[in-house]
Formats: sequence, structure tokens, C-alpha cells
Amino acid sequence: MEQGEKRRTYLLLGLTAMIWGIQPLCIKWLLESWSPLTIAAGRYWLISAALFLLLRLRKEKIVPPRVCWLPLLVMGLTGIALNNILQFSGLALSTVANCTLIAAASPAITAFFSAICIRERLPLLAWMGILISLLGTVLVVSHGQIDMIRHLSFNRGDILFFLAQIAWTIYSIVGLGVMRHISAVAATAWAGLWGAVVASGYGMVTGEFAVVPLSLYQSAAFAYTVVLGGIMAMLFWNIGVKKAGPSITAVFQNITPLVGMLGGSLLFGETLGVAQLAGALAIFTGVYLTTHSQLFGRC
Repeated sequence: MEQGEKRRTYLLLGLTAMIWGIQPLCIKWLLESWSPLTIAAGRYWLISAALFLLLRLRKEKIVPPRVCWLPLLVMGLTGIALNNILQFSGLALSTVANCTLIAAASPAITAFFSAICIRERLPLLAWMGILISLLGTVLVVSHGQIDMIRHLSFNRGDILFFLAQIAWTIYSIVGLGVMRHISAVAATAWAGLWGAVVASGYGMVTGEFAVVPLSLYQSAAFAYTVVLGGIMAMLFWNIGVKKAGPSITAVFQNITPLVGMLGGSLLFGETLGVAQLAGALAIFTGVYLTTHSQLFGRC
């Protein structure tokens, strides 16, 4: 990528991380009335409909080539159905702090699977950046309290968070191959459709799919998860994967816990101490080193 295009791609990825930093708070509110399956299916029926309309307006071919059918189904099962249901179920059993902490493992998981599946290789400086940003994320979420990390108990919700990250990693890697044939909009639309179909079907069989009226603030939270956390963020993410690669893209997820902490401070009056500020500095330093590792390697 040229430097200008690279900066635009990284800006989109940074914005995506910020949007997703607020989303767990919205999901917590929605879980007061809707099941994880209802939230996941409801979101992606609307998201997919909007994206298919966008494809129509752009006069882009809607039906993907046959070679993409199975990968798109895999994307729908992993990144849409499994990732959303596992994460939302985990939020009903565990905390937002644990969710963001475990999500910080995503860059390492993505890099590991990328090295095995698509033989992606990163410079040593990029790995250092991933480690620094991961340590910064741990510092932010733990408020600098070592005992919180040492005695972190992985309950059922925490395990679901970890499985959600594996599902998202598979989605990102499979999506890279799909987007060689179709656009990010088409990939997101079809993956979302398949995910919604699977989530709705499973929910109807188990009796967990039930749409009940939402309060005003819950309706606003749901709109956020559809428009910002869904349509915009998913598009930005897929563009980032296509242009920057899975491992570089994944490191931006380390910004998400920082935004979640800031959101908690603004919305709920939580205080930010020295540990959080130091962690923020480490996160941005790690992201910078990872995204600029190839440039430094040429110097």
C-alpha cells in the first residue's frame, strides 16, 4: 500500500476499534430484555438488508461466484453467528472487563493462525508491537492491580469470550480469501445473512429467539449495534483485513478496551488513574510499532 492509502486504512481500523469499545455497554443493556440469539439475529437481518441495498445502489453484482459460497457460509457461522452469540452469552455471565481483557489475545491468535494457514510473516518489530499493546491492554483493564490478573478466574463466560475470539480469527482469515473475488460490502452482506439465518433457525428450535418491546434507551443501544457497531464497523474491518492483512488489522483491537474504559468514565463516572493512562500509552505505542514495522525495517 502507498503511505496515503495506508494511513486511511489505519484510520478506519482505529475508528472501528473505538466503535466496538462502546458496544459491550449497549449489549449489556439489551440483555435485560433480549437473549443473545435474538440480539445476534436481529442485528444481522437489518445489517445484511442495508448492505444488500447498498450493493443494489452501487449496481454491484449481488450473487457471488460459486467459489465464494462455502467460505461465505463459514464466515457467517464463525464471525457472525458464533462470535456474536458466544460474546453476548459471555456478557450475560461475566463482566465487560473480562470480555475486553480476553479480547486482547486476538492479535496473537490471529498471527498464529495466519502463520499456519496463509503463511503470513511479521517482522520482529511487529511482534514487539503486539506484545507491548497486549501488555498495555492488560494494564488498562486491570487498573494496574497485579492480583486481579493473577487470580482471574475463567468462568463459563470467560471461556465463551475466548472461543468468540477464535471464531473471529477464522472469519478474518477466510474473509481475506473471499475478498479477492468480491467486495468488502458483498462479503459482509452475505456473511451477515448466513449468520442471521443460522442464529434465527437455532433460536427458533431452542425457543431462545423472542422479540419483545425495548425501552427507549435499549432501542438506542440496538440502533448503535446495527448502524455503528454493525454496518460501519464490519465494513471498515473487512476493508482493513483486505488491505493490511489479518495480523496487522487484529492489533487495532487492543484500542477497544481503552475506549471502553473511557466510555465508562464518561457515562458512569469511573475514574482513570495512572495505570490506565500508562496502559493507553503502551497500547498506542504497540499499534504504531506494528503498523510501521516494515517502514522501520527499510531504514
